[in-house]
Amino acid sequence: MNKLKLIYSSSISSVLAVTFVTIITIFAELNAPLKNWLKALTGHHWTSKGVMSILLYTIATLLIYFLAKNVDGKKIHNTLWTVVVTTIMGSFALFVFYLGHHLGWY
Repeated sequence: MNKLKLIYSSSISSVLAVTFVTIITIFAELNAPLKNWLKALTGHHWTSKGVMSILLYTIATLLIYFLAKNVDGKKIHNTLWTVVVTTIMGSFALFVFYLGHHLGWY
């Protein structure tokens, strides 16, 4: 197993999973049929989002691991920073969304 490729593929998969959860959370709150569909899958919409994000992360990690070429320290450094920035932005987006929802902005 190539640890550098694993770190690289895991980082990219993390970005995809964080982005997915952020987007589907906002859309499900604004779209009752989507939220109900998520709820019907596992009994609760948050559980469904969790299961989907784990599947997305796992599948993406495996695909990227086997497709990645020429992984070096600089690529890993950049993708790890992308994970950090994406996580901060996703958290901020959800915070602003729920704040606006609470304050009745929409």
